[in-house]
Amino acid sequence: MAYGCLPGHKTTCADAVRAYVQALLKSKQKTWVHVPKDLWPPEWRGKYEKPMCLLEKALYGHPESGAHWERHLTDAVRSCKGTPLAEHPSSFWFPDLKLLLTVYVDDLLLSGPAANHDKLWSRLQSGDKPIVLDPPEDLGRYLGRNHIVW
Repeated sequence: MAYGCLPGHKTTCADAVRAYVQALLKSKQKTWVHVPKDLWPPEWRGKYEKPMCLLEKALYGHPESGAHWERHLTDAVRSCKGTPLAEHPSSFWFPDLKLLLTVYVDDLLLSGPAANHDKLWSRLQSGDKPIVLDPPEDLGRYLGRNHIVW
């Protein structure tokens, strides 16, 4: 956030929409789930008693989902020219745009030159491995706290 306070810079943030299910569940062991009756197609009624489906997406609540989402997001950010910062886990530097992206689960915080924010948000949403995001906003409420930039 301090980097976003420099002259000509700003900080924006966006949430990943249904973050976990954007990632594939790549567990060593397959996970099968019971399909709730209200999600059954009409042709299943009277034919099945307790249908099961192979879980393919990293569904919230699965013990490995967080790691699969993190790997998925990291791969997507890297494909958009983001370099992970070893000293700052979950932070990425974009040398071509001079932007710093920090991630906390599904909350993305971007700081750097104001003119480059839209370029990176667009790149993240339309790259080789697109991330579905809510519309980015200027920094306000982030991680349960209100932030005021003077």
